[in-house]
Amino acid sequence: MTGEELRDEGIERVDGVAGAWKEAADAMIAALAAGGREFSAEDLRAWVGDPPHPNALGARFMAAIRSRRIQRVGWKHATRASAHARALAVYRGAF
Repeated sequence: MTGEELRDEGIERVDGVAGAWKEAADAMIAALAAGGREFSAEDLRAWVGDPPHPNALGARFMAAIRSRRIQRVGWKHATRASAHARALAVYRGAF
């Protein structure tokens, strides 16, 4: 399998356990995108809480990118101490 195929398989697996959190995350991503401002996974987490699986956040952003609802516009450092200032993608609605 290619890296992309393995990634997509993992996304499907994670989405299978995300349930109601997945629906709430998708709705919030749509709302943030419609708001016209930049946002990151930290913003999503603040609104819908922690995902049932750590990879579920990335899966929802990947789905939104693929459906052309959002686009990546940059990077920033995470502010949550437990994230150790790692790089986070910054997104904006893709209209």
